[in-house]
Amino acid sequence: MVDLTTYNTVPKLFWYHVENNGKKISIWRKEKGLWESKTWAEYGDYVKDIANALLDAGVQRGDKVSIISLTRYEWVVVDLAIMSIGAVTAPVYPSNTEEQVQYIVDHSQSKFVFGEDQEQLDKMTDIWSNLPDVAQMVVFDKYLPINIDRVMTLDSFREKGKAYGEKNPNELKKRIQNGDPEGLISFIYTSGTTGHPKAGMINSRNVLAVVKHLPTIYGISENDTSIAYLPLSHIAERDLGHFMKLCSGNITIFAESIEDMAANLRQTGPTIMFGTPRVFEKFYARIISGVKDATWLQKTIFNWAIEIGKQYTYKKDDGESPSLYLKGKYAIAHFLIFQKIHDIFGGNIRFMISGAAPISPNIIHFFHWIGLDIYEVYGMTETTGLISANQMGKAKIGSVGQIYLDTEVKITEDGEICSRGPQNISGYYQNEDASNELLKKDDEGNEWLHTGDVGHIDEDGYLFITDRKKDLIITAGGKNVAPQNIENLMKTSSYVSQAMVYGDRKPYLTMLLTLDEDEIVKFARDRKILYQDLSDLSKKQEVIELLHHEISTLNKELASYESIKKFHILEEELDQDKDEVTPTMKVKRKVVIANYQSCIDQMYAGKKVD
Repeated sequence: MVDLTTYNTVPKLFWYHVENNGKKISIWRKEKGLWESKTWAEYGDYVKDIANALLDAGVQRGDKVSIISLTRYEWVVVDLAIMSIGAVTAPVYPSNTEEQVQYIVDHSQSKFVFGEDQEQLDKMTDIWSNLPDVAQMVVFDKYLPINIDRVMTLDSFREKGKAYGEKNPNELKKRIQNGDPEGLISFIYTSGTTGHPKAGMINSRNVLAVVKHLPTIYGISENDTSIAYLPLSHIAERDLGHFMKLCSGNITIFAESIEDMAANLRQTGPTIMFGTPRVFEKFYARIISGVKDATWLQKTIFNWAIEIGKQYTYKKDDGESPSLYLKGKYAIAHFLIFQKIHDIFGGNIRFMISGAAPISPNIIHFFHWIGLDIYEVYGMTETTGLISANQMGKAKIGSVGQIYLDTEVKITEDGEICSRGPQNISGYYQNEDASNELLKKDDEGNEWLHTGDVGHIDEDGYLFITDRKKDLIITAGGKNVAPQNIENLMKTSSYVSQAMVYGDRKPYLTMLLTLDEDEIVKFARDRKILYQDLSDLSKKQEVIELLHHEISTLNKELASYESIKKFHILEEELDQDKDEVTPTMKVKRKVVIANYQSCIDQMYAGKKVD
């Protein structure tokens, strides 16, 4: 373990690995169709050149620099370069619209922008006149025209850095050494489900408080490989796909894209994988869909194997040793079924972590039975990603684990979860009112972070999340309902992509849903249903009856007052361009309700509902 009292900032920790593990592989990425490795020394050389180029461009300590890019090697290089000179990274989701990009670049007061490609450059050129503070933009990939004023390629920018470094060999080292663990290194913008995103202010102390314990509780070492594919603008991937390796020394594989991630998994075989619930929901849906298309014999073998997996894991979880007979059956089940599912994930996965939103326990149970453990964790941007975590050998499915090391949690009288710990941010940039709402002192003068989530801690110290405090539904009958739990259950159907439960002050619950295009198209093809597009398909009676059957089946797992009485299939996916979802695909309930109020009203009007 690296001495974190000496290497007490993210840049210092990075440069420790560059200097001491230079020949070891740090990163794999695909270049021109082939996987290539990068050592810590090569990683460091690239960061050094970009950092020196920023110094040459006049970027000062404390200046803000935006990155608008998908997750890739260049993203983390630029991020470390920015932090190494004492500047502050202001990440922007690449899926953001021009208006959203303008808001974040302007709000963060960024003076410099890195963009991935022509798409991001086009956004910036359209809004640049409204961003007078932005002096220059550097683009990772080729772009046209090539002679745009104040724009250059990353390769050209790197050459400037090499020249500056030769003339000023000690400047960067001085900046790194003068780094303060309390100094601001990055903003992380919140999802913005209820308004403009807020900029959480992150320092090195926050980051190290989270990542320093991960190698211990999950047994992560330099022999592990993780795959990075989710947006680095989000704190979860920033922690697990970028910062964690600075403590564990593990290798990071950069997927080509989210769409290519499944293929990249099979090609590279990582040992660790992080995903949001939607990622695991899609894998689960595809597996179950494949079983539906199997022969009677294949289905029988699959169901038998799952039952054996249940029996085997229940014994193990209860601390009992499975009999030799059960072990033998489990080995056969693994050979016939489980190994094929393991191979979907590359065949080497030791464990997976789910976070950023609640996941259905049914999905965790399923993967647990087949020998692929998913550990659910809980945190938020404002806690630099973690408050609690299920740990190896100590997981309780349905909970979000035990309280994280060096962290305290209390539950207020109205059920809100509050936390104290070194990972708590100091507040939001340029938003004192929101900061005061987030961080409040108790009667003893202790500052607690108010999460806005409702939950409880059981007798074994495991934290359970009920829902977002503002999202809780109180029915006309006075029943408290947590919509996220119901939505997560509904999304275990392979045909459901997004779901939003409605019913506050209403006599029963209703739901808006969108279709999983791949699965519903396959359903239509198998039944020879003629249709023009997804919108047309959503109105077909066969599809409505299919969803009625799926929802009725899932309703059996709910209390009567929690069950969905009526639903409406939306003609298209919820869209970030319409401000209906955040970049992390969290539903903006108020926007969706406003956009589809007539559909909701119809479900309470006594009319026949599709």
